[in-house]
Amino acid sequence: MSNNPALLEGIKVVELSTMVFGPAAGVVLSDFGAEVIKIEPPGTGDLNRNWHKIAGLPVSEMPYAFQMTNRNKKSVVLDLKTAEGHDAICRLAAEADVFITNYRLDAVSRLNIDYDTIRAVNPKIIYALATGYGEKGEEKDKPGYDTVCYWTRSGIEMHLFPYEGWLSTFPFGCGDHPSAMSLFGAIMSGLYQRQQTGEGCKVTSSLLANGTWANSVMIQAGLANAEYRDKRPRDQAYNFISLNYRTRDDHLLKLTLINSVRDWADFCAAIQRPQFIEDEKFSTAESRVENMPLLIKEISDSFAEEDMDFWLARLTEYDIPHSKVFNYDEAVNDRQKEVNDIIIPLDHPEYGSIRTVNSPFEVSGFDKRKPGPSPKLGEHTEEVLRGLGYSEEDLAKYLEYKN
Repeated sequence: MSNNPALLEGIKVVELSTMVFGPAAGVVLSDFGAEVIKIEPPGTGDLNRNWHKIAGLPVSEMPYAFQMTNRNKKSVVLDLKTAEGHDAICRLAAEADVFITNYRLDAVSRLNIDYDTIRAVNPKIIYALATGYGEKGEEKDKPGYDTVCYWTRSGIEMHLFPYEGWLSTFPFGCGDHPSAMSLFGAIMSGLYQRQQTGEGCKVTSSLLANGTWANSVMIQAGLANAEYRDKRPRDQAYNFISLNYRTRDDHLLKLTLINSVRDWADFCAAIQRPQFIEDEKFSTAESRVENMPLLIKEISDSFAEEDMDFWLARLTEYDIPHSKVFNYDEAVNDRQKEVNDIIIPLDHPEYGSIRTVNSPFEVSGFDKRKPGPSPKLGEHTEEVLRGLGYSEEDLAKYLEYKN
């Protein structure tokens, strides 16, 4: 272990957020050394503490969904509907560098935790607001999650919708986590701005904006008045270059032949069809488009002749972009992720030696914090509030909520 400092050592974050979008930004700050104090309501705490138990998700006693986005944080239980709870959140904000919330806008207003209120107690704070649909418009107060903001409103879900009909859902949090990186970037921009001016500011991001950004090329096409094409079944696809192909041992292989003009000859050799190079039905880009259904069938037939391992070696040899379509066991045990510290060890005091997913970037010269357990509900209430100078009598009002 090196002796490099933590990039965000000394930065204090108050995180008043739930589920995934806000907490996932907070966990990246925590990875880089920030002290993140997570505020949770009494009783249930963050809903994500129990979200791993919903029907359809992988079965485990470990609250893996909460662990993923709350490692190394401190949990403080406050009832913000009370004067005591609001006083405590303001005291915490007065000493903080960053305040994160993804509460719905009506709750932000009702609980008096809006930017103006928090800025009044700390003009230098970076106030980070994460929303579903943004702060304006008639839909701003609607409940927003990545399933209904990121995937659906961006057009991504419609684009991916199978021709035969939808059979499943998007994985839990897979729109929230990339959105959280935008929120993290906004927070870091706010901290940089404060370094330049000495003043705090408000930064915002929404699931709606992030989903739109993720699908921005296709949306830009519409903004440029492009004509969208009708969807087709696989055997009638417009292009062979980015389809899944089934191998002899019944695995799926993903092909991505971006420069198909340059790589056509190598590709034909790789799939053991060198005759296609000169075949007038396929020898030019124009003829391939004209005969695309036949070409897709011929390529599919070729891949069906050999097992996956053969094709992985063969396509690598010819430098053709490809991947096996991983199942979750393969995704979890991917050696390439381990050697690049994408999946890293976690020693958990309750669940033992396991592994976890690292935040997705590094900064040279700085170490990340070793991943630790997510906090138990209210685990740090007494410690944190005592540090704010509350008397023993006042502390008693808060510790009744400790679980």
